[in-house]
Amino acid sequence: MASTLLNMDPVVRCPVELPDIAFKDAAEARRWVQDERDNLLAVARQALAGPDPATAIGLAIGLHWPFCYQGWHTQLADIYAHAIEVADRTAAWEDKAQLRSFLGWAHRDQGRYDAAIAQLQTALTDWDRAGMPRRKVGALSNLGVIHTIVGRLDDALAYLESALTLNDDAERPGALPVLRNNRVHVYYRQGRFDEAIAEARQLVELWPKTDPLAGAGSAHDSLGDIYLHAGRLTEAVESYTTAVRLLGESGYHLKEARSRWWLGAALHGLERHGEARRQWAESVRLLRDARLLTPREATEILSRPVPETPQPIKNML
Repeated sequence: MASTLLNMDPVVRCPVELPDIAFKDAAEARRWVQDERDNLLAVARQALAGPDPATAIGLAIGLHWPFCYQGWHTQLADIYAHAIEVADRTAAWEDKAQLRSFLGWAHRDQGRYDAAIAQLQTALTDWDRAGMPRRKVGALSNLGVIHTIVGRLDDALAYLESALTLNDDAERPGALPVLRNNRVHVYYRQGRFDEAIAEARQLVELWPKTDPLAGAGSAHDSLGDIYLHAGRLTEAVESYTTAVRLLGESGYHLKEARSRWWLGAALHGLERHGEARRQWAESVRLLRDARLLTPREATEILSRPVPETPQPIKNML
């Protein structure tokens, strides 16, 4: 976002008085974003129709992570698409590449895999045009995730290995555990359980050093997945329970919903049916609150003795 703001033309900007808002912690900031969600969406759309493209693009990019944690980033798809058009008019290749990466992410989490792949592939070209080939790491990672979800495991591994090769650990230290974590999901789907467990256990130890809540929670979530697929249900429950706690504390409610769903599956496999139903219900509530499920869809899912996995859960690793 800073790179776009540096290019703002002061002639077209209107001076504004901003309130002196100081948040005492991340939780308070998240509550503010929750309260202002619809206003932030409206402001972003209004800005993209205004005379200051750099500010508008910066706002669209800046909304991604606060919205992603809540599961709202799919609501930004039209904003990303409009912002790409604005960036195209100003030949802002770096911004276009970042926006296309985010739009591909939003399409992915809506299950629109072909559209997601198209955006992410174009983002790779845009990063090259911007003269920033190492920034392709995020798009390559997401391409790896999508190909993992659809079962193209060799392609998924190739994308992730390319991302690992390009990644600059000094510039983006948080990217390495994400990439290794995504690779874990390829390994266990290939039946390489020992390798997957060894890698996931390393991430459980290493990730908390850079991201003690969301990152650590994701590491435990992945370890739970491996144990679940390997039939080691008691260990899966332990890992998922830790993941749910950490992800809930981090405010990463979209990933928390995923962990709760598969925790329910592991509990059901252990015939702890009441506990399983409670986890499934909480997962569905989080997805409904994120507007990834309608109230009717939520009711239909939970009406079955053993509910079918919601599509938003299927769209995530």
